[in-house]
Amino acid sequence: MKKYIFMALAAVAFSSCTEDVMDRINNRPDNPSDENIAPALQITGGIMETGYYTVSGDASFYSSSYTEQLVGVGYNQFYNAEIRNNSMLASSSTFNNTWNSTYHNVLNLKKAIAKAEEGGKFASQVDVRGMAKTMLALNYGLLTDMFGDVPCTEAGLSKQPKVDSQSNIYKEIFSLLDGAVADFNEAKAGKIAFAGKQDILFAGDVAKWEAFAYALKARYKLHLMKVDGNAAAEALAAAEKAIELGFDGAEITGFTDYASANSNPWAAFWGDRMSHAASKTVADLMTERNDPRLAVYATPWAYNGQVLSTAIATPGKTEDAQIIYGTAQGEGFALPAWLNVVSYEKGEAASIHLLSKAEIHFILAELKARSGADYSSDLKTAIKASFDDYGSFGVELASDADSYYASLSASLANNALKEIMTQKYLSQCRDEHIEAYNDIRRFEALGEKGNYVALTNPKNLQNGMNRFPQRLPYGNSDVIANPNITTLYGDGLYIFTEKVWWAGGNR
Repeated sequence: MKKYIFMALAAVAFSSCTEDVMDRINNRPDNPSDENIAPALQITGGIMETGYYTVSGDASFYSSSYTEQLVGVGYNQFYNAEIRNNSMLASSSTFNNTWNSTYHNVLNLKKAIAKAEEGGKFASQVDVRGMAKTMLALNYGLLTDMFGDVPCTEAGLSKQPKVDSQSNIYKEIFSLLDGAVADFNEAKAGKIAFAGKQDILFAGDVAKWEAFAYALKARYKLHLMKVDGNAAAEALAAAEKAIELGFDGAEITGFTDYASANSNPWAAFWGDRMSHAASKTVADLMTERNDPRLAVYATPWAYNGQVLSTAIATPGKTEDAQIIYGTAQGEGFALPAWLNVVSYEKGEAASIHLLSKAEIHFILAELKARSGADYSSDLKTAIKASFDDYGSFGVELASDADSYYASLSASLANNALKEIMTQKYLSQCRDEHIEAYNDIRRFEALGEKGNYVALTNPKNLQNGMNRFPQRLPYGNSDVIANPNITTLYGDGLYIFTEKVWWAGGNR
């Protein structure tokens, strides 16, 4: 009898053990569930995905053609962008990669914030919570500025999220930034520091993050000048606060520490496609000013040490856009040093500007000039920052920023605002084309179209119809799967006729 009791107990124990094993067998310690991943581990991806796929992705690549800061060449998608091929520019597939990767990052950041909120599993990570809010505000800003009304409040929470109005998304952006500032102040007061090296932007320095949040607030307030009478004053106050807190630019650096596959996205893109050239619009502005940055912006196309072309491409000129960069054939154009093979390694290591030191000082210079205040110190600082950026690509500048600024005295005396905005446009040629595109649309909304930088691409008007995109088309994944987006997308041609809300449109 005892024998049978022992066997029964052994069977029960074995069964229990087997169930425990089966419960654990599909749990991978190297792949924990979302709720167990600390927000501090998510912020790295949140920063890098923002820089690599959203700020410097397709939206920036195409914007560079719209703004004429570069010319698309080579019988590919950028040739089609250059000639304003409406079927391609309005296609839902054109920006699907940017759409998907940005919303993937939005979900990542939302999860990080939720886990770090009060009552969350990682509520103590106050510093990371503020960082995630700041990055989410930036992602929302880029989405709505480029696409208009987009999913926001339900993004990542529903398979068919509702579409929020741009005006409400902007309210959410400012709410996130204000919340981030409160988090950073709490983190400073409590000496809370969880991010550390996971923060690849500021290495866990919450004071720098606070300054960045104010700089973003200045940028987004600036966009609202058409629709909000207080926007200019609020943008100025936010920009001044950012400088007071020591804002010196927000840029992702350290690409020399990564494998070549993870080089600067513009350099990686150029290496794959070779589809951009220096633009006559930019070159003419620089030539008029005897601007030493022209030697960096338009370096000769060379192969095996032999100069093959010093030609500058003309925006919208079909025969220029058709030219493919060759080798022994000699075809091609001059192009920026950060894309050219003569300094390609420096281009691979170039930083990604999320919001540059130059941009915040150009914002200050513009707003002070508009109000009749002294803008000179901010303009000098902005130009110096641009010269430092251009001068990092192995091409020597013929004169320094101070001498160059002195040479602008006559044009500043004649029309200070025009010169300030021209200088901002020239500075942003490196990788800030999205903000240049936003400025062009903002000026038009303010009744100042062409007052500063005149666009020359003849393809912007075809058969009496506008073909300069007022926005980007929604991504194909949601056009197909989300009826809320499908209805808004229609045939996609709305991108040429419907301005975004802050530029005077309805959505």
